[in-house]
Amino acid sequence: MNSMKSRIHKSLIGMGAITMVVTAVICVISLSGAYIHHVQQDMEVMADILCDDYEQDHDTNLERFSEYNMRITLISPLGDVLYESDANADVMDNHLERPEVIEALEGGTGDAHRESMTLSMDTYYYARLLEDGNILRVSLETESIFSLYTGVFWGLFGVGCLIVLVSVVISALLTRKMMEPVETMAKQLDHVGELSLYKELKPLSEALTSYQKRTSELEKVRQEFTANVSHELKTPLTTISGYAEMMENGMVKDKDVPGCAEKIHKEAGRMLTLIGDILELSRLDEPEMVKDLRPVNLYQVALRCIESAELLAKKHEVNLSLQGESRLVWGEEGMLEELVANLCDNGIRYNKPQGKVTITIREDPKTRGTILEVADTGIGIPEEHQRRIFERFYRVDKGRSRETGGTGLGLAIVKHIVSQHGAQIQMKSALGEGTCISVLFPALPEGIDPENQ
Repeated sequence: MNSMKSRIHKSLIGMGAITMVVTAVICVISLSGAYIHHVQQDMEVMADILCDDYEQDHDTNLERFSEYNMRITLISPLGDVLYESDANADVMDNHLERPEVIEALEGGTGDAHRESMTLSMDTYYYARLLEDGNILRVSLETESIFSLYTGVFWGLFGVGCLIVLVSVVISALLTRKMMEPVETMAKQLDHVGELSLYKELKPLSEALTSYQKRTSELEKVRQEFTANVSHELKTPLTTISGYAEMMENGMVKDKDVPGCAEKIHKEAGRMLTLIGDILELSRLDEPEMVKDLRPVNLYQVALRCIESAELLAKKHEVNLSLQGESRLVWGEEGMLEELVANLCDNGIRYNKPQGKVTITIREDPKTRGTILEVADTGIGIPEEHQRRIFERFYRVDKGRSRETGGTGLGLAIVKHIVSQHGAQIQMKSALGEGTCISVLFPALPEGIDPENQ
């Protein structure tokens, strides 16, 4: 797998090479254009001088112009060659079809550029219409642009190699310099927030710092959870072990055996409830937990929960009631039943004799969602404890929790279920007056018709 440093290094070298090639191409094109323009300009000047001299002297003997080191051709309006400085004019072809001659006849001047088949020489032509109707053409044969660059190829190749070598060295230095802060971060992760870094690395530094804090908090929560689980399991196990040992050693009278068995059964049930809550929390903690989401009638869910809690309510002398209307929410039915059951269970266990637990299902007029309210007339929660009430194993009154059979995980499970359904939870409580917990579920997704459910 390529390292980040290697990829940056190769990218910089590639950019240098591409830049060199693009620059070379632009230079070749620019220089070629300038070279051709220069040759044509020189020929035009020379042709103008020759034509002016010829027309002023009215001398048809063009031999005197041979010193100009250019090929001179005099052509009649019919295309016949009247004079040729480098060949026998009598044997030459008619020039009427030559491009530069055609342009000169039509516009007074004409030019052309013809390349040789070997690509080693190029010939440039410039023709001008004279006052007597003839055409004076000058031509110059020069080395082609290709041959000129071929001559300096090895020099250019050497310069290119040098540029690539310099690019490699500079890219290596730049890569090392660019990667230095990243490598420093990797070596000093515990103090990454204190490092002096590039502005672009600040978000990464802040994210790492935040991640470290969350990891630390999660580790603290895990340790606390492990300690709490150990403590919660140790207490009933100690009771069970103690009574079992007494019965094993014959230290319990026959008439007391049922009482001891009842206590063992009670503590075993408490352990099973605790283990079940721990397993449920673990399931809810899974990030990729598969949920069977569909429209669920929350009123019917609450009705079933009240029927199931009737026995516990009678035991604690608490009256249960359900108010409101049928409302559909988008969720998993099993999780919603557990949510309502846990809230209802808490309302019963921490209530007063002859107290009430009222479940209300209604529409939220602002969001068109559904509000679930579970209100009790119980002991209430002191204000200083309210912000921590949804933490795992957190109990306001630990003695009362154990007496009522609570595990301290019910509201933590509630909070997880609320989060899984994209809902919001609020709590209002006053010491000695009771508690009301409200859960606001979002409206049904678009396309779901409540009337057809």
